[in-house]
Amino acid sequence: MVSIVIPVFNSERFINKCLDSLIGQEYRDIEIVCVNDGSSDHSLAILNEYTEKDSRIRVYSKENEGKGAAGARNLGLTKATGDYVMFLDSDDFFESDLISSLMAEAEKHDADLVCCGADRYDDRLGKVTGEYKHIELKDAPEKQPFSWRDCPERVFQIGDLIAWNKLYKRDLLTDNDLWFEPIPISDDQYIPALTMVLAERIVTIDRPLIHYRFNTGSSQVDSQPKHPEAAYSATFSIVKRLRELGIYEDVKRSYLNMAVRLMREYFDKMTTLETLRFLYDKYRDEVFPELGATGLTEDYFYDRKIGEWHALITNETLEEVLFRTSRAYGAAWTTAILRFKAPYEKIDRGSRIVLVGRGLVGRYWYAQLMLSGYCEVVAWVSDETDISNGLDYDSVIKAE
Repeated sequence: MVSIVIPVFNSERFINKCLDSLIGQEYRDIEIVCVNDGSSDHSLAILNEYTEKDSRIRVYSKENEGKGAAGARNLGLTKATGDYVMFLDSDDFFESDLISSLMAEAEKHDADLVCCGADRYDDRLGKVTGEYKHIELKDAPEKQPFSWRDCPERVFQIGDLIAWNKLYKRDLLTDNDLWFEPIPISDDQYIPALTMVLAERIVTIDRPLIHYRFNTGSSQVDSQPKHPEAAYSATFSIVKRLRELGIYEDVKRSYLNMAVRLMREYFDKMTTLETLRFLYDKYRDEVFPELGATGLTEDYFYDRKIGEWHALITNETLEEVLFRTSRAYGAAWTTAILRFKAPYEKIDRGSRIVLVGRGLVGRYWYAQLMLSGYCEVVAWVSDETDISNGLDYDSVIKAE
């Protein structure tokens, strides 16, 4: 009845726990389709050992294409034979009633799609640290099942653009020619987005049945700074399909709230000025116009901070965006600030300084020193010749 597709790439640390939690599922009528995506560690050997333990496990292998897990998921989908299919990740693990709970709702309501909750398991700490915050199942309509027509302004918030918390009727995917896109990191957005509007009967289970592992040092999320284009690449194909379906304007507010939130999160993780400027220019000149996301007021967005960030990107220079966001959000808004860390080791705590240099580095240093209260910046000037006569200060710090 249920095919579980798992892409596996260098997952020797996690795959045992993942598979053990699936073999032990209360619901027994499953097949586990593992696709070894060119692993260079012992993942394939471990998978082969599990095929000897449980006949429900099948293993396929392919070369890694360097474009995320899309190829492996798509291959697994072609091999799946179940009436329903799930796409789970090899570093996650699951409650023993995951499949039974999802299938109970699917059969009760003849659902095309069932979404469940998840929590976050910090691999560094070795414990659950809270619920996965972007799955807003509380926004689902009270009536079950429902479709996007019942919640057009919240439909994408309900399930988030993630593939792994959903049970899909396989015909929903095959009949609508839905496949994962071969692009880095954001390869799994297309199917979750489109199924939320193509499914006529959606059901939700507001309970964390999946333990999403993070801080592993090897996930796609950890490599986001290397792929700034992933911030928007999936967006164009999703919006194109929504327009072909004739419903983009109906669900636009929900989708833009989701998409712009993701764009901000990617912007936040960039660690070089070059990638920040690349995204800044792309958002303003190409992405926002294509999505109809220019000229929006801040209250268009459900999260005040996202609305403020969108307004900054639209109206301010990159330097002003970086300065104002670091100033407003305690230097946690963008990790780019780490590249311009103030030289605390050169400054006596509690001293009075003059900061010289109004470039990008100066903006960040000023923001950090002002926010931290480490010292008092009595003046911030472009050049030492601009320091006022008689100004009381202990030292001059040059932003270079």
